[in-house]
Amino acid sequence: MKTWTGILLMIILAVATISTTSSARTMNESQKQLNIDDQSSQTSAVVASNIETMNEAAFTTKESIPVKGEYVSVAPENENVRLYPMKVEGSGYIYNGMVLEVNGKKREFSKWQGEGGSYKPEVHELDLNGDGKKEIVVLFTAGHGTGIYLGEAHIINPDTLEEMKMQSLDEIVKQHVNSNVSVAPGQVTINVTVDGVHAEPSLMEEDTSEGVYNEELKFGGVVYYSVENGKLVVSASGAYGMGLYDGDLNFAYDYKDGEWQAVDLEYSTEEYEDEYYESFD
Repeated sequence: MKTWTGILLMIILAVATISTTSSARTMNESQKQLNIDDQSSQTSAVVASNIETMNEAAFTTKESIPVKGEYVSVAPENENVRLYPMKVEGSGYIYNGMVLEVNGKKREFSKWQGEGGSYKPEVHELDLNGDGKKEIVVLFTAGHGTGIYLGEAHIINPDTLEEMKMQSLDEIVKQHVNSNVSVAPGQVTINVTVDGVHAEPSLMEEDTSEGVYNEELKFGGVVYYSVENGKLVVSASGAYGMGLYDGDLNFAYDYKDGEWQAVDLEYSTEEYEDEYYESFD
């Protein structure tokens, strides 16, 4: 009897062991499946994150595309010197701020505002004063209209990209030019002296009854800057009345006493035809 009881107990223990092992295997398999599902979810999240990152990178790249080539001015002396607008307005005809690149270095000049199109800015790399060191010269048109042309020039140190000091047109006229406008009925007489040298007096016969005249020549309404023979030269017209011009003050810039100053000044007169004014339209 005891023998059969022992055998029965052994059978019951064996069945219990098999059941426990089966349950453990089921739990392990479930846990493994859970881990696989978790990894799959994490993988999907990583892939989705990568896709979003790629899309964001593509968007950033798209936003950082350089300005159109038609707006870029390249120095004829060095293709690594470039000038282009920070922002283009008015169908590409207004540059609101400009960026200057010099041999890999870049600087923004937000206060520079000029015209594009046929008045596209110029940039040059020149040794303006023959000292063996080159400067960057930027020329652009700040505005124009009938009887008005507002040229603008800047000289930049290529190493620091800092603007170098330049004598203003007002300072130059005050220092070098003396003039007088004398108005009589039907006649205007203009006398000009530049650095003590008297120019040929101008005598105009015109209806003066309704004209608005200056007591002396005013400069600044028509100013051209250009590069000629490696020099920055200026031509500024002298106005004896509203929209009335007599001649041009011509000079070049040279570096003296820590700034760019006017040299080789002369005043020349010429007859301004109607086409002259129309050229500003």
